[in-house]
Amino acid sequence: MRLVSAASLLFLGMSVIGCSVPGGAADPQFEVRKARTERDELARQLKEERARSAALQARIDTEQTEWNATRARAAALAEELARVRQDYERLQKLIEQRADRPVARPAIPVSPLPAEVDSALEAWASKYPDRIWYDRGRGAVSFANDRLFDPGSDVVRPEALPSLQALAAILAATPADQFEIIVVGHTDDSPITRPETLARHPTNRHLSTHRAIAVEEVLVGAGVPARRIGVMGYGEHRPVSEDRARNRRVEVFLVRKGAVQALEPVRPTTGGH
Repeated sequence: MRLVSAASLLFLGMSVIGCSVPGGAADPQFEVRKARTERDELARQLKEERARSAALQARIDTEQTEWNATRARAAALAEELARVRQDYERLQKLIEQRADRPVARPAIPVSPLPAEVDSALEAWASKYPDRIWYDRGRGAVSFANDRLFDPGSDVVRPEALPSLQALAAILAATPADQFEIIVVGHTDDSPITRPETLARHPTNRHLSTHRAIAVEEVLVGAGVPARRIGVMGYGEHRPVSEDRARNRRVEVFLVRKGAVQALEPVRPTTGGH
């Protein structure tokens, strides 16, 4: 027991003596690993700081670009506002200059027709704004052919008869009986190609004339005296527009009796050639 105790005391004493050596006996490998760990940690932190710095710089660049764009837009808007103000001031001056001037009303064409006929035709045409036009300055009406006839046909469509019959009622009434009625047909410049159409209408002039005759027949059937109606067909030769649909039309003119030379029979004089 004494031997064990002495050995224990000797070991304990050596341990105390070894720990008390100035600076201790440090492990070189431990110090190297520690230094590397610290170095790696510092490198990681530096990398993160660089990334944050780059991101911040990119954000600054973006904000600067947006700020420059905003300033440019603001400058453009300021210029536009200045122009608007100039225009406003100019218009304000014009308004002040013209404030005391009488307002010129658009001239309303004077109808050559009696007031009763004029008002009746205007009211009648207003019921068919997409197919009939009334020219009050000339005392004439125009029908869209596409609403009166099928392509290549001279037969009035059943749905168009009521409008023609209503027109006939106006033309046959007493206030209009002092006027001759001229029905004029027109086509576009499309040539007739279908054999069945060519058999009835060899040219567009034939087709336009036949359509005028068809309208005349409806008017006569509705009470307008045939002696007051004449018909004409111009084919494609009197267009009113580059739009072919507008050129396809039938016009009805009211002409005061005596305004057009009566086409009396031509009688040869004695000794004439």
